[in-house]
Amino acid sequence: MLKILEKKNSVFFVMVLLLVTKVLGFLKLRIIAQLFGVSHELDIFWAAFTIPDMLFMVVVAGSINAAIIPIFSDILYKKGEDTLNKFFNQLTYLIIALCTFIAIILFIFTPQITTFLIHSELLQNILSFSNRINQEDYEQFVYLTRVMMISPILLGISTLVTGYLQVRKQFFITSLAPLIYNIAMVFGPIFFVTFLKMGVEGIAFSAVLGSLLHFVIQIPTFYKYYKTSFSLSIGTFIESAKNKYVWKAFKLAIPRMIAIFGEQVNVVVNTLISFSLAAGALSAYKFALSLHIFPVNIIGSAVAQVALPNMAQHSEDRGKFQKVLNNSIQLALYLVLPIIAILIILRLPIIRLAYGTGAFDWRGTVLTAWCLALLALSVLGQTLAQILLRAFYALKDTWLPLIAISVGIILNIVFAFLLTNFFSHYYDWRPILEQMVSQVSTADGGGFLQVLGSFVTDVARWSTTRGDSDMGVGGLSLSLSIAYFVQAIFLGILLNKKWKVLSWKDTVLPALIKVLNSVLMCIGMYFVFKLFDFQLDTTRTIYVIILTIVTSIYGVISYWVGSKVFNIKELEVFEKKLIDLKESIFPKK
Repeated sequence: MLKILEKKNSVFFVMVLLLVTKVLGFLKLRIIAQLFGVSHELDIFWAAFTIPDMLFMVVVAGSINAAIIPIFSDILYKKGEDTLNKFFNQLTYLIIALCTFIAIILFIFTPQITTFLIHSELLQNILSFSNRINQEDYEQFVYLTRVMMISPILLGISTLVTGYLQVRKQFFITSLAPLIYNIAMVFGPIFFVTFLKMGVEGIAFSAVLGSLLHFVIQIPTFYKYYKTSFSLSIGTFIESAKNKYVWKAFKLAIPRMIAIFGEQVNVVVNTLISFSLAAGALSAYKFALSLHIFPVNIIGSAVAQVALPNMAQHSEDRGKFQKVLNNSIQLALYLVLPIIAILIILRLPIIRLAYGTGAFDWRGTVLTAWCLALLALSVLGQTLAQILLRAFYALKDTWLPLIAISVGIILNIVFAFLLTNFFSHYYDWRPILEQMVSQVSTADGGGFLQVLGSFVTDVARWSTTRGDSDMGVGGLSLSLSIAYFVQAIFLGILLNKKWKVLSWKDTVLPALIKVLNSVLMCIGMYFVFKLFDFQLDTTRTIYVIILTIVTSIYGVISYWVGSKVFNIKELEVFEKKLIDLKESIFPKK
């Protein structure tokens, strides 16, 4: 039955698996929140995680979608299975060697890297975060980084296998691998931290265990297709160096690696900026980041994951390529926009239900909810960017999207600095607007310019000096939202310059109708939320659950009715998929 479901509903089937994966991811973070709260110790763990994570993201993760899957697809359909298997063998050899070499270098020089990050005068003067790191933190930072350096090697091998299987349209098992990883991350901390009393080191060991299982779960399916004996030898290395497809893969991967490195620099900058804020700010941001990425990973990733091999297969047929791309964009938008509305309106109850336990107090709830509201805006940009990037990769162009990604990186760094400062002074927009409206309404023509000039001066002052409000962490969230939205726009413009596949009729107009439907849903949800919030005692969990369910149900019904009124075709597609799914599970006799 699973094969029938996967064949008929590949995108939706992958979404279901990713949904379960993210639920486990939330459970993982809830357990971590219960064990450590928004604490300084957990801040050290998140900071240490950035180095091995950067290694994996730069060397492997980016190149999989940008270069490896399109080339795997090209070889499979033009050269056959034997050539594909031989290429996989050679490429895996090089990736393992490269990841291991870099990991060893980073392992050896972790103390020096840590010293630079903590004691650099430049970072002290700009970010003022080193005063919160003592010698005990230094040793823990080094230890955690070294333990987690094993993960990128294991995940590197596993991700290559994932790319190989996705070209074979084996989306079930490749979506199951991260699910198994999260299972390890759910039970690992309970075992290592609760029973072995290891502290945050237990989370690091859980990550290594999850990386191993991520690889192991894919092996049986992989060997159903991979008939060539795997070899790691000097001869293999020499053959790899001569293979034109290997060089083509690296040429395509280089700009994506540069882009991923830039994005990881963003992560490091945000991490360091967060250390200049109140204790626990980084953890609040990370918790919100994990929640907001829920729809991006489930919907955006599932649609982009299934679309990439299909677009690569039709990379020489503009009509079919355009149809796959636009259908993917509209489907993703239709599914993701109502979730954005729910995240914005129900941010506080969502945070309370997701993390509000144990050491996670009300201050942590407010900080995380504030970050979530601003991060929710980035879901739209990230979802579009994922699909548009896959369109470039299917066309075997990784240099052109680097322009858009670079713009996004620069914007994120600039706005992260300005907005964290701004929100550390003034995070509530309502008094600002009320004051401006009041001043403008009592001013004449000349007075209006004076009010506007005063406001601009205040904004400039707030944006360049640091205040004392915890809400400054919201600047990291809003800067990310702005960066991804601009990046998605640039990607669309550049893609159309390369090959005109986006249009007003097929892309923009249907998207605007969906946005309008979501805005109307959001407005209605706000009033329903306020109505029940006044009537219910939301200090009790049961009433928070009722409030969340009632408001969400209204939102879904409103969105469905709006889809009918605006004649949004994705509703019919979605309803048909549900009928097909029902018939697959319960076939008519």
